[in-house]
Amino acid sequence: MKRVISLVLMVTGLFLSGGEAASGQGTVPGGINYQAVARDNNGKEIVNTDIEVRFTIISGSPTGTEVYQEVFTDVTTSRYGVFSLVIGKGDPVLGTFSGIDWSTANHYLQVEVKFENNFMDMGTMQFMAVPYALYAGKSLEAGPVGPAGPKGDKGDPGDPSIDTDDQKLAYNASDKILSLTDGGSVRLDTIVAFRARNLISDIAPQISDITMTYDQPDLSVGGGFNASTGIFTVPADGIYTFNVAYYADGAGGSREVSIYVNSATYEKIAIEITSGTTITVRSVTIKLSKGNTVSVVIYTGTATQTGTGSFAGYKVN
Repeated sequence: MKRVISLVLMVTGLFLSGGEAASGQGTVPGGINYQAVARDNNGKEIVNTDIEVRFTIISGSPTGTEVYQEVFTDVTTSRYGVFSLVIGKGDPVLGTFSGIDWSTANHYLQVEVKFENNFMDMGTMQFMAVPYALYAGKSLEAGPVGPAGPKGDKGDPGDPSIDTDDQKLAYNASDKILSLTDGGSVRLDTIVAFRARNLISDIAPQISDITMTYDQPDLSVGGGFNASTGIFTVPADGIYTFNVAYYADGAGGSREVSIYVNSATYEKIAIEITSGTTITVRSVTIKLSKGNTVSVVIYTGTATQTGTGSFAGYKVN
């Protein structure tokens, strides 16, 4: 059966890859969120299916010069056919994502998907405003201090109500506001992303529901995630995507992995898990309100350990 990709959300936001610089100014985001739905030629979602995705960034025109290419392997669609990736975080094939000069020309994204043996070209589209924030972010980097110039003549007193500073772009880390020359501004505090891993399987009673906790937090932007409790408290209304991976350490079977929302089962990721089983990354997309809680819960079955794995999520919009 011929398969196609139906795009439902493209370039949804910026994925941060670090904290704030020592100077107090914000760092430049390291990627672009991408989400799509896989459908067959009858419009039905292609669910729980392994695919590969290749992104190519082209400069100048849809048939211009290829400046960057990357491949994502081991991508699995969700039970709704959804898959989520971050452009710039794949395995590079050509160039580097950080080396793209967004200022020189218009840029285009070509998407290719492999279902069986060959990549299928799903089309090429132009990047709009969001990626160019990557270029604008260079204004946040402090340059070298130049030599002092000669002292000029004292000017006439000006109107104190008029600010004459030529401030092209300024970022206030305390309130996360990016200000522009014309007086416009935008808040950057709606970016939310986190990831944590549990590398040590914890002892747990049999036939119990245990909230997974994480001993190695890797990323936390925008707040809300507590690795020691394993609970993500939603900081702002929106649509969120969560990724869960799991390995069944220790003896004992009949384990289950579930996503809980507000302390109740939202979706079971996997059931009847036997000892030594690896559950590859599964994605769940949920519309949430500020204050909702999300966690990964392990039903231990006949096992006496929680197992290990990872829990990640980000705000789509």
